[in-house]
Amino acid sequence: METDDLILKRLPKKARSWAVLIGGVMCMITFGIVYTCGNLLPYLVSYFRWKIDPTMRNGQMIWLQTLLSGLPMGMVIGGIVERKLGGRIGGMIGAIIYTSGVGLTYYSIQISYLAMLSTMGVIASIGSSIAYSSILPTAQRWLPDNVGLAGGVIIGGYGCGAFILSPLQTTFINPLDYRVNDEGYFTQEDLLERVPSVFLVMAMFFAVLQSIGLIFIGQPNEEIEIENQSILGNEEEVLIEKSRIWPQLKSTTFVVLFASLTCNAVWVQLTSGLYKAYGQQFIDSDLFLSLIGSLSSIFNAGSRIVWGAIADASSYQLSMSIVCTMGALLAFCLPVVKYVASDLLFLLVVCLIFSCIGGTFSIFPYITHKCFSKDNFSVMYGFLQCSVSLAGLIAGLISTHALPRIGFEYLFIVAGAFMCISFILTTIVNYTDLAKIQTQGRRRHEEENEYTSFD
Repeated sequence: METDDLILKRLPKKARSWAVLIGGVMCMITFGIVYTCGNLLPYLVSYFRWKIDPTMRNGQMIWLQTLLSGLPMGMVIGGIVERKLGGRIGGMIGAIIYTSGVGLTYYSIQISYLAMLSTMGVIASIGSSIAYSSILPTAQRWLPDNVGLAGGVIIGGYGCGAFILSPLQTTFINPLDYRVNDEGYFTQEDLLERVPSVFLVMAMFFAVLQSIGLIFIGQPNEEIEIENQSILGNEEEVLIEKSRIWPQLKSTTFVVLFASLTCNAVWVQLTSGLYKAYGQQFIDSDLFLSLIGSLSSIFNAGSRIVWGAIADASSYQLSMSIVCTMGALLAFCLPVVKYVASDLLFLLVVCLIFSCIGGTFSIFPYITHKCFSKDNFSVMYGFLQCSVSLAGLIAGLISTHALPRIGFEYLFIVAGAFMCISFILTTIVNYTDLAKIQTQGRRRHEEENEYTSFD
């Protein structure tokens, strides 16, 4: 594919798309800190109990993961920046904001919980949202015939971040493998004193990777046109409506996808954010729990590529139905793991959960691209990602108020119920307005082919 980018045009044509993917993955690794919240949570809660608030509980810390998962309209802003300034500039702006927020957390965590949420949760989240929605559509434009695969690779880098970051965090904070006390918190002062500094270490690491990766985030040469191959069909009046954002937001297709992603995201935040705190009830080794975080990130990252390819080869309905079914069953299995008291079984279940997380966040970009075209993808996916913020609010309220009363076991059953709802929503996507248009267009196309073949 041709390009006017000063860096990419110096590379062979066949290598350009791969260079963009590699650069995107390097950047996305740094933005995947949200998947280390489960690993960080016990350290952060223990630090605040030691330094600021002795009454803090695990459930309260879920709000950090909620904010890191995305703020309302953050992705939309990123999509607009990408359309106006391009993927590299958008990614650079987001990276600077994000890494600055992570670095500033070294100071804010020593002040108050609210201050930490402001730097790590708000500033860093805005930056990652801008960068995420700038880099992802840029990569997809380089592989227009394999959108699911391109999205899976890029988002796979996002999920792979925990593979590097979780052991980095644990090795730096708890090199001696201290254990929690009977209440589930760390009390060793040498460990707690290292907690703020881990944010400076991560910020420096992020800056290096981002500086290299952004070099290769360039735009291909392409005409901005309305894409014909999508769920909207080929009718002229539909193509006119397709160029507008508001009609798409009012469609029942968008509403169903928004509700489905909300349910999936509630499940994601409850399981990924609290698995380590739950595991500490029957697993003594903090290093082993950190190992679970690293191995599960491999499943998270690798599965995004696999699920993207499955969606390309089959359909959104089939691939997402499998994800929802697996996710619900695995959440229902977590309470059983505690009574079996098997470390390896817990490892397996958590890894499979993260493979479903990877499926969620690779298949939804795929269907967004197919439904609303490549030209509107970054903005429409930004609006769809607002559901993740809503899910974070729901998950935060559940973990803060319900967890102390019902315990982890029933909490995971509730999480599985959300995936059951998402499964039902996935099965009715074909009956939404835009899907009906696609079905009608496909039938008309098949009839035309039969008539031509008969002639």
